[in-house]
Amino acid sequence: MRRILLSTFAAAALLALLGGSAAGQTVGEIIHSYVVEIRILDDGDLAVMETIEYDFGPELRHGIFRTIPTRFHHDDVYDRVYPIRDVGVESPTAPSDVEISDEGGSTVIRVGDPEVEISGRHTYTLSYRVEGALNAFDEHDELYWNAIGDEWQAPIERVRVVVGAPAEVQRVACFQGWEGGTDVCGSAAFAGRTARFSAGRTLQAYEGLTIVVAISKGTVPEPSPILEERWSAGRAFSLDGTKIAAAIAVTGLLGGLLGRLWWREGRDRRFMGSQIDQVMGSPGGESEPVPLGEGDAEAPVEFAPPHNVRPGQIGTLLDERANVIDVTATIVDLAGRGFLLIQEIPDTGLFSKTDWTLIRLEGAESELLAYERKLLDGLFRDGNEVKVSELKTTFSDRLHRVENALYSDAMRQKWFRVRPDRVRLRWAGAGVFLLVAGAAVTFVLARWTHWGIVGIPVIVAGLALSLMARQMPARTAKGTAMLRRIRGFRRVIATAEQHMARWAEEENVFTRYLPYAIVFGLTKKWAQAFEDLGLEPDTSSWYVGPRMFTAAAFADSIDGFAVTTGGTLASTPASSGSSGFGGGGSSGGGGGGGGGGSW
Repeated sequence: MRRILLSTFAAAALLALLGGSAAGQTVGEIIHSYVVEIRILDDGDLAVMETIEYDFGPELRHGIFRTIPTRFHHDDVYDRVYPIRDVGVESPTAPSDVEISDEGGSTVIRVGDPEVEISGRHTYTLSYRVEGALNAFDEHDELYWNAIGDEWQAPIERVRVVVGAPAEVQRVACFQGWEGGTDVCGSAAFAGRTARFSAGRTLQAYEGLTIVVAISKGTVPEPSPILEERWSAGRAFSLDGTKIAAAIAVTGLLGGLLGRLWWREGRDRRFMGSQIDQVMGSPGGESEPVPLGEGDAEAPVEFAPPHNVRPGQIGTLLDERANVIDVTATIVDLAGRGFLLIQEIPDTGLFSKTDWTLIRLEGAESELLAYERKLLDGLFRDGNEVKVSELKTTFSDRLHRVENALYSDAMRQKWFRVRPDRVRLRWAGAGVFLLVAGAAVTFVLARWTHWGIVGIPVIVAGLALSLMARQMPARTAKGTAMLRRIRGFRRVIATAEQHMARWAEEENVFTRYLPYAIVFGLTKKWAQAFEDLGLEPDTSSWYVGPRMFTAAAFADSIDGFAVTTGGTLASTPASSGSSGFGGGGSSGGGGGGGGGGSW
């Protein structure tokens, strides 16, 4: 008999039905009686009813809670689970509102009304059904059960457990005391289909009671533990030939769709016909997508901006963005055309910085384009004189309106099929949506299957589409033609020293083309060409500096002006917020074990 019982106990998995932390427990609280009635049903499930006579003493409480562990480590791959359902609670003297939740592998049953406080002695009857609790052996089936969990903080004066079976009980055993202890219970007996157990003494805090009941094979359907695979990254993203092939197929499909998307939506168009037609326009206006490899094509060199396009317009067409460098180049252009004066204020000490004063001048404002007018009005909103530093954190909204006007101007010129900023926003949004959808698909596949690797290409595709968004704005044939002509003009600025003779008779050429050099990123090269030839352009009518003019020094000043002004105009007010160190904190880093208590 002893050998049979030892083999029985060694094969069982321990389920702690009663356990938990007793939040707010005091020494005065005690459980006078704890009765557990278990019926083994014909299908092998358990119908459990617990009658708990809980004495809160003088303390005010809302009720009790029960923490029932329902998930245990089975092996390296699986957890054994004990689903609980059909929970019911009754009490003749206390509120019996029930809230059930799953927390950390346990089912938590909270009984009571958060709006009502009670004290003294009350009786609660809990009932529930448990699946998968029986264990199968060669000669018998067995219930191995922690009837009283070993993490109660309140002592239990009287413990009684009754087990009813659908056939005669063959043998029983019972242990009580601390976790892992082998002290036998006060009594353990069986007769017919019923087994009865009792502690025979008061169970102190953290003492439990475990019962074992054996029944004949065939009394219930063959017991089988309910196993759920425990999640691990290795299994969720496991690799084999089939999964790798599926991931490659998904990657190829999405890659092909993204490529087709760009091929149809993101390619510039050009006029059909000869190279001259492509630059100047075909007679019928027919167009076609720009062939691969011709994206950097340019027209023959031009020694002036084609059609007198302005620096801001050129900058927007070049990179498909209306940005702050286009705006600062426009400021220099407006100064050179006589609409404002730039006065440099040198730094005066260790902690000072160079600043500039902008002074509005009277000019023929009918010549201004819409974005230029918005820029002038924005700069001088509060008067005809302003320091660049004074625009810090206050100009960003006005800058946005200027950039918006630049996009509108590009659309008026019919250089783009759709406004570039809106195209980028639309496709970036689609990319983020695809990325989030891919993350969701990957989570589902990784959480409930071993096919997580198949979702990764969807995430990558979403990220790729978000990055592709900047390439999706497409120029019209007219925009491509103008772009190629502008590139021809840029090459002239880049090789200015070779072409100075052509400009010898032109007045003020340095000032007129300087804003274009800023947009092209060729400010120093443009200035160096004049310095190498010993030419000293006159900039005093629009730029007043503290030093004698040299081309290199002036180029540095202009670059400094462009960088500083751009950063200042784009700066936004700092957002307000509260410190994480201010008076809050986490709710705690620990958790309780199985059991129950008051709340």
